[in-house]
Amino acid sequence: MEQTRFQRPLRILHLMSTWRWTGVAEPALSVALWHQKWGHKTWVAGIWGRSFEEQAQTRGANLAREIPLSLDYNPFRQWALIGAIVRFCADHQIDIIHAHLPHDHWLAVLALLKLKTKSVRMVRTFHRYEKPRMDPAHRWLYERKTDALITVSRAQGEMLQECFPRAKARIHVVHGGVDPEVFRYDDAGRREVRADMGERLDARVAGLVAHLGYNRGIQWLLAAAPSVVEAVPNATIWIVGDGEMRQFLRKELRKPCYRRRVLLAGYRSNDLPQVYSALDVGLLLGLGSEGTARAALETMATGRPVIAVRKGALIDTITHGEDGLLIEENDVPALQKALIDLLSNPLLAQKMGEKAREKIISSFTEEVRARRTLDLYFSLLQQGGLSEQA
Repeated sequence: MEQTRFQRPLRILHLMSTWRWTGVAEPALSVALWHQKWGHKTWVAGIWGRSFEEQAQTRGANLAREIPLSLDYNPFRQWALIGAIVRFCADHQIDIIHAHLPHDHWLAVLALLKLKTKSVRMVRTFHRYEKPRMDPAHRWLYERKTDALITVSRAQGEMLQECFPRAKARIHVVHGGVDPEVFRYDDAGRREVRADMGERLDARVAGLVAHLGYNRGIQWLLAAAPSVVEAVPNATIWIVGDGEMRQFLRKELRKPCYRRRVLLAGYRSNDLPQVYSALDVGLLLGLGSEGTARAALETMATGRPVIAVRKGALIDTITHGEDGLLIEENDVPALQKALIDLLSNPLLAQKMGEKAREKIISSFTEEVRARRTLDLYFSLLQQGGLSEQA
């Protein structure tokens, strides 16, 4: 078993101050469940009563109900939460506290200051591709009180190194991962989704699957789309998702320039592997709240190449010209060319898609992510922690 590498199973507490099943909650819970599967003791704490609790319970996670996280900033409530974390760590002899959001990171560090033992290691994952706060309090938090800072991309790691140079040696990249058995090509699903969309089987389809927000490159895609559907007679572009741009898109896509071949496909969640299989080319033109660019990983796992913005985790995920294409943000001619090249050349797209799936299986699975995280935990426990040096 995995635990034979250690004298005893590790005891790991994950904290995430969220009540939603979000882009932060899913990877955090995945890591916890893999470690649990390998014989380690893992617990997760979140904001109870909504979708996060439901999903965590359904998947078999151990819930640390003694820690009822809350975003209520009442100081008495927060002090009580710090006390709850202290008691939980003492009662369960926790080795690692792994925080996933800023609020729970602060709670954990303040709890560790009260904890009698100094052997607990503090780990924080930055799931979002955004610049952290750099005031003196946060410098203290990251540079002096956190044993490991995990980022999900090299670009994000470089950003953190520039912000917190004293923590450079403690910044580690652990890429995102998906389940390649769930996300794999499904021919029957491809046919069903295309039939549902009223799409011909011989059509060449590119699709953007994302929250329909203003930061997801949708305006960029709309600028490129008319030239693409004109140049490739059997091409169609799907925009799959829901969000604040939905009403705008419903009106915009009626314009003649889109030739009724740029379609709003609606929100889909239960058949995403089949949706990806129905595409010939994936698109990811903006990073959302989940910094691993999970939609790109899922698309590639189904054997589809992705045209993506050259940004964040996508630079690590896609090798330009081999398993997908990377283009500079808001470069309309480059997006037009990339779409036309892959939609008009099925053999090229297929070869790229095959290499994309190979890359996911070798480097971007949930298991690979969990193993790299576990290796980091082990290395931290072998060396003196910051709390022991204080």
